[in-house]
Amino acid sequence: MCTLHNQLQLYKNSVEIQNEAGYFEDKLNVQSDSRHLQINSVLDKDNIFNYKGNGSSCFLSPETKELKFQTVAEDIFYVYSAYLDRRVADHYIRIMSLLNKDFNKSLDIVCYLRGDNNEYYLVSATKYVLAENHNKQYGGWVMSCPIPDDFNPCQVTVSAKVKAENYTKSLQINNITMNLIDINPANARFDYTVCVPPLYGDFLPHKLIEFMEFTKYFGAEKFIIYHHDIQNKKSRKVFEYYSNQITAIQWKLPGEIDLQLIKNHGQPLAHMDCLYRAMSITDKLVIQDIDELIVPHDKNLFWKDSLSPLFNKTVIGIGIQSAFFYNCTSKGDVVALGCTTRSQMYSRSRTKVIVKPSAVFEVGIHHVSKPLVEEYRVIFPDPWIVLLHHYRRCLKTFGMNCDNWVKDETMIRKYSAVKNRILQVKHKI
Repeated sequence: MCTLHNQLQLYKNSVEIQNEAGYFEDKLNVQSDSRHLQINSVLDKDNIFNYKGNGSSCFLSPETKELKFQTVAEDIFYVYSAYLDRRVADHYIRIMSLLNKDFNKSLDIVCYLRGDNNEYYLVSATKYVLAENHNKQYGGWVMSCPIPDDFNPCQVTVSAKVKAENYTKSLQINNITMNLIDINPANARFDYTVCVPPLYGDFLPHKLIEFMEFTKYFGAEKFIIYHHDIQNKKSRKVFEYYSNQITAIQWKLPGEIDLQLIKNHGQPLAHMDCLYRAMSITDKLVIQDIDELIVPHDKNLFWKDSLSPLFNKTVIGIGIQSAFFYNCTSKGDVVALGCTTRSQMYSRSRTKVIVKPSAVFEVGIHHVSKPLVEEYRVIFPDPWIVLLHHYRRCLKTFGMNCDNWVKDETMIRKYSAVKNRILQVKHKI
């Protein structure tokens, strides 16, 4: 039988070398009787020991590019990043994870917390399922490890135990140690940052250039872009050209996960990782795709004039209604200036959000799933104030009417000056 003492001793005796992302990996074969392993969240002297190893620096930068999915239990449970969350009175380490939904009730998640004084606490994590997993086999979860009072963690080691009575197979559990990313909104240095969910497959370089130049003009100062793998050479050159403004995060799912069994390459979890990164980077976070532009439709040109005044002590998010722009009258040199016909109907389902990231617990693909406190709220401005231009074929879902179209020359009337900037970049690339 695997005992708690065995697990702790195994970890203390670990001689694995820590890589740049702050990972250790120990392997532990846990048989079916591991359900008898007693893990308690009650902290007492038996749950603590002095760590004698050589720890590295406590915290990773929120802009680190070194993170990757690590396997705690193959085909079952994976971890990606860990955030030290001290925004409310009760402090937690939030672990961004993928979990096979069949093991939600049969797998307990365990956290070993290492402090800056090299002491360890053992706690049980609570599971939180993301709202937009769409009931896929694999989905995003946040595992929350409670932190004792007056304890300052540097690292967390994530492990698991099987408790299902009917699980008879041998299961290898890997103990994964991660350095933490400290959530510190006081360090935010940008007003608006844009988060782009995982790009996959080939995408046209001119799309990214137009997206970057228009969005920068609106007011974006920083971009966090997740991608699976960029094969197109010109697309790679675009990333290199904007390297001072883009933090490019490679997002490779565990190879054994069939993409049909997970929502949009794990987009909900990528959104969450981006949200928690952004808390220490920016005051406001815009979450959108590269075929979308969030365009002020009032008298203002820039987000800071059109959108910033809408935020206050309780309004921590803005939901942007959308319209499809398609049936372009002419291709021209710049797609957004050539598409002047949009769906007459606005969509309040295919919205995108701009949030105060430090005031949000969970963000979804189209909405704020859970604010940090109940008093916080999200508003939906009228589309003549701000509108999301979605440059793609109209989809007849969520009650959308794709039969009626109207003229909309907002981009030509207000933002034609951006064309020269776009053409200059295209020429350089």
